[in-house]
This record gives sequence, C-alpha cells and structure tokens, in this order.
Amino acid sequence: MEKVKKLVELAKANYEKAILVLVVLILAVAVGFLYWLSGEEQKKANETTGNYVRKKLNPPPALDMAAYDQGLKVALNPPRVDFGLPHKLFNPVKWMRGQDGKLIVDRSGKSVGPEALKIDSIKPLNLVVRLVSASNDSGTAGGASYVVELMAEAADRPEFRKPRPFTMKLDEKIRMPGGTARNPNQLWLREVKGKAEDPDGLVFELTETKERISVAKDKAFVRAEAYVAELSYPPEGRQYKGLRRDAFIGFGGEDYKIVEITENEVVVSNRLNEKKTRLKRTP
Repeated sequence: MEKVKKLVELAKANYEKAILVLVVLILAVAVGFLYWLSGEEQKKANETTGNYVRKKLNPPPALDMAAYDQGLKVALNPPRVDFGLPHKLFNPVKWMRGQDGKLIVDRSGKSVGPEALKIDSIKPLNLVVRLVSASNDSGTAGGASYVVELMAEAADRPEFRKPRPFTMKLDEKIRMPGGTARNPNQLWLREVKGKAEDPDGLVFELTETKERISVAKDKAFVRAEAYVAELSYPPEGRQYKGLRRDAFIGFGGEDYKIVEITENEVVVSNRLNEKKTRLKRTP
C-alpha cells in the first residue's frame, strides 16, 4: 500500500514531465506517419507521369494578316486630300464685273483667272539653214565657196531672226545665236558631199552642242527651236500676240509670266505666288 502511495506521489510530482514525454512521442509518431504518406503520394505521382501518353496535337492555323497589311499600307500612304474645286471651303465663288459692266459669277473656277485664258495659236520658231549657191574657181574643195542662208527665229537678238546670207568655205565658222563672248555658238562647215562646185549637200556642226546637221542642195535644214503663242482673255477682251517664253502679261489685276510654250500647250505662272497653270491647245 505504501508503494502505491509512493507511486501516486511521484506521479503527482512529475506529471508535467510525463505529459511532455507523451506529447513528444505523439509528435514523433505523427512525423513518421506524414513521411510515410509523402512517400506514397510521390510514388503515385511518379506512376501517373510515367504512364502518361502524350497526344500529338496539330499546330494552330496561320493567321490571315492580309487585311492588316493592307490597312498598314493605307496608313503609310494616306490618300491625298484635294481642297481644290469644286469644293468651296478654300475656294469661294468669285464675283467680278466684266468689261461690259455685267457681273461674272465664277462657279467653276475657270470663268476668270488664268484658266480663262484661251490659246488662239502656237507657231514654231525655226532654225533654218539653207544652201543658196556654190562656186569654185580653183576646182578644188578647199577653194570652193558657198552662200549659206541662216535664220534663227528663236534668237533673242532681232538681227538673227531674219534670213541672213553668209559666204563660207570648208572648215570655216560663222556666228550663231547663243553661247558666250568667250565661247560663242558657231556654225562650222565640216564636210562637202559630192562635187565641190555642185555639192549634193553640206554637213555643219553646231559648236555649242557638237551636234551635226545636214543641208541638201534642194532641201534646207529646218527645226523648231521654240514657239510663239497668241493668247486672249475673254472676260476683259484682252489680246496678247507674239508671246515668247519669259514674256509677261496682265489681267484681273495680277501679272503672269509665260514659263513654257510647247507645240500644244502654254504654262503661265502667277508672279506673286508662282502658282503655275497649264493651258492645253484645243483643235
């Protein structure tokens, strides 16, 4: 009986230690159990991945980028915005009083202004080289002389615009329009075809351009070097004759420069804003 009492007293004195030992044992068992469960789960996972059969998948279809590419091209090259006629936002309708006192309403933009100019005629300004006659007293080509008629209607100096006869021999030169004082443009007789006293033709060289031209005995060399135009401006009843390139005309209170004349058109430029207007020749 005393032993039992001693054991009870011992337990009462050390019960906290007993509880701690018991808890440690339970924790140790729980850790061991969790370790075992972890191994089992890892084993199942390995079995699952090891037995997995991968299915072959088809690649997704390629995207159609045509519409996007087209949109990008349009964005990089946007269409030109035209604020010209018949839009009136930046082109208000002009009201002008004509020569007869009546009002002119320019709804098309061509009733007045440079586009109302009319081309009455365009004529060429020709370079003409003609063989007039030949003579040879010595009987050799070097002693033969030739009367050559030269006309340059496009020349700036009036004396060159009329036919002028020159007497020249083989390898001689005569002055032509163009060039400079140090390096003038000349007509150089380079070759005589046929008999010296009665040639079939002459071959000349234009020294400024090194171009060679041929003149036959019965056919002159003719080439259009420029053009002269005659214009009219109906709203004010104006007429402009003998217009060459760089000539100036005035109408509608503004001045214009003739910047180009070709066989079928005339280009005029406003002196204030340098806006060019191209006039087409109509039959």
